[in-house]
Amino acid sequence: MEKLADLNRENLNYDKSNSIAIIVGLAFMVLFRFIGYLASKPPKVAAVGKQGFCLVVLGDIGHSPRMILHAMSALNAGYKVDVIGYKGSRLPEDLESNPSIRFHYLTELPRVSESLPRVLYYLYAPIKAVFLAFQLFSVAMFTVAAPEVYLVQNPPSIPTLHVMQIVNWLKQRHLVIDWHNYGSTVVAHRLGQGSIFTKFVAFYERLWGYKATIHITVSRAMARELLYKFEKRGKITTLYDRAPEHFRQLNVEEVHNFHADLKLEKLVKEQTLNATFLPTIGANQTLMTEKKTASGPATFRADRPVLIVSSTSWTADEDFQILLDAAKQYDELAKLENTAKAGAIYRKLLFVITGKGPLKQHYEEIISKMALENVAFITTWLSPEDYPLLLGSADLGVSLHTSTSGVDLPMKVVDMFGCGLPVCAFKYPTLSELVVAKSNGLVFENAGELKSQFAHLFKNFPLDKPESHAQLEGMRKVLRNTFQLTRWSENWNEMLLPLLKNLDKTWADSQMFAESPIYTINPREAAAPLEDDLEDDDQLLEDDK
Repeated sequence: MEKLADLNRENLNYDKSNSIAIIVGLAFMVLFRFIGYLASKPPKVAAVGKQGFCLVVLGDIGHSPRMILHAMSALNAGYKVDVIGYKGSRLPEDLESNPSIRFHYLTELPRVSESLPRVLYYLYAPIKAVFLAFQLFSVAMFTVAAPEVYLVQNPPSIPTLHVMQIVNWLKQRHLVIDWHNYGSTVVAHRLGQGSIFTKFVAFYERLWGYKATIHITVSRAMARELLYKFEKRGKITTLYDRAPEHFRQLNVEEVHNFHADLKLEKLVKEQTLNATFLPTIGANQTLMTEKKTASGPATFRADRPVLIVSSTSWTADEDFQILLDAAKQYDELAKLENTAKAGAIYRKLLFVITGKGPLKQHYEEIISKMALENVAFITTWLSPEDYPLLLGSADLGVSLHTSTSGVDLPMKVVDMFGCGLPVCAFKYPTLSELVVAKSNGLVFENAGELKSQFAHLFKNFPLDKPESHAQLEGMRKVLRNTFQLTRWSENWNEMLLPLLKNLDKTWADSQMFAESPIYTINPREAAAPLEDDLEDDDQLLEDDK
């Protein structure tokens, strides 16, 4: 009897296991059927949604420059704009005061510190995702009037993609996904490629990012991956980042006026240990410029430091230690050579680091303990109005962006190029779409190479006449004749606006994916085959070498 009872219990447990497996299987079947339904049902945009444009970014809106530019371009095109995101950094005044835009701020839960155990991340992440999902669904579904199009930033992927796919289906609108990067590679950089959470995010991103009326990418390499590797369904188009019109190089009078207000020398005194780094600053003088009389013309100072700017998000995908090591090596070289030749052969370098992020305090502590004679670091956060002015007054830019996916491009370099500022940028394959080595900038792979570039550029650098430096001025000329000819508004109006104005046709075209892949780089030219594009990229890399 006992054996019979045990056998019955085993059969009961087996039946329960089978029932659970069947229920899970049915749930997945329903999920996939539902997603297939979303992918096949055509949108029906009602009159109330015409000329409505909703931007969704689960991040600090003021710290999302590409999304801000989308909003400004949509306003200029006549759309009424809603923006869903976090409240944080100050927005441009002309955007915030525009009567045709409304901001819907979500409540942001605190981040998990990088120093805490990983298990806390696994426990906290699902709670945060569920909380944000309910918030986002409520705002997008019930607060925002049905727009004509939802434009969603990815990453972050969770919970943005599945919530907006559901909202988009329920309201029968058009969904546009702007792929800045991949959420799975961002997570992999922190947790590792083999992490179960990384694999889940990759599965989620493929599942819920599969279909959209338009997939926007920031590089051609990313567009190829979406088309050939991930087989996304929808129109795939590359919209390169470009700086707006107010990003430009300043003349010496403008540099003088800007630095008279900015007063970088105060930050140098507060944040560095070297009391002799600064030149004497008297009447009618700034750190960079001087006037002989109050009403006279401004000129660059012959005893000023070289001004180098780097913007960073202070995250693990930007190895800031490379810049610190390169600065130390340059300082050692400068001390040795300047002493041996009894003169300032290698100029003093002032690095101004802008941005916010989780590792900022960590590196600020390291910087505060560095005792350097010919190099100084200061960190600051500038307003949207002052940031382009700093870039426009600098001598060089530095980008430490390494790209977790290998196919995105650094926005900071776009800003610098918009101001005609040459850069030294960390090298990875896709960077060649933006930085052409020895043409509009230089590339490096380690601290030693970056130090050598500083030494080459700023040995006997003409501080009072920077325009006479042949190599840097040559790079500025290349930027003026290429990159600066096309600004964001022109690029947006040419590449994206025609698709938005004909969304029904764009959606219909996207349904022919299986027979005729939809992929555009420029409306005036057909997309090259994958092999040809790869050959072009390989040739660029060979030219770099």
